[in-house]
Amino acid sequence: MTLIEAGVVRRQVATDAVGQFVLGDLSASRVTVRVRRLGYEERTVDVAVGAAGQPTFVEIIVTAVPAQLEEVPVNASMAGRLREFYERKRQRHAFARFLDAADVRRLAPTNSSELFRSVPGITIRVAPAGGNTIRIRGCQPTVWVDGQRLPGAELDDAVQPQDIGAIEFYPSSSGIPPQYLDPSNRLCGLILVWTRSQ
Repeated sequence: MTLIEAGVVRRQVATDAVGQFVLGDLSASRVTVRVRRLGYEERTVDVAVGAAGQPTFVEIIVTAVPAQLEEVPVNASMAGRLREFYERKRQRHAFARFLDAADVRRLAPTNSSELFRSVPGITIRVAPAGGNTIRIRGCQPTVWVDGQRLPGAELDDAVQPQDIGAIEFYPSSSGIPPQYLDPSNRLCGLILVWTRSQ
């Protein structure tokens, strides 16, 4: 809140939590009060200040201004959103298993981990908190969802089968895309999930 007298800024104060402000003692005169707040239209009002020592009250109502955001291009096609997945699937890496939404529906798993029961070398066990754990040679694979690494997460905790748009499973570091390779977890494999709402 800004106090302006004769075109000159005399004082600036902030409002309290409920929007009230105090300018302090002013001599009797006509002043201009300008109110600004992020997300609201700026208001400027003229106020007649009474005799010295007499309080003057004024209520200023500001109007919210809708935020104007930059346009964000959206590609609604599944192939566009999952181009990375389909490109790797097309190359048919021998060391990975690729499943898209149609494959997940066909397999109809109760938990996401069940999509990999037939993968050699992995162990799937019931987790105490629900769902299953996946282990490769006794080691927990790293889970990524929509490009975000989820350290320590189990696949069943991270995503439900009906939310999967595509999923990639790498039982070792062989064939893992370089941007997802974790040198500290090379023997534990990797699960990349792309959700339907990505």
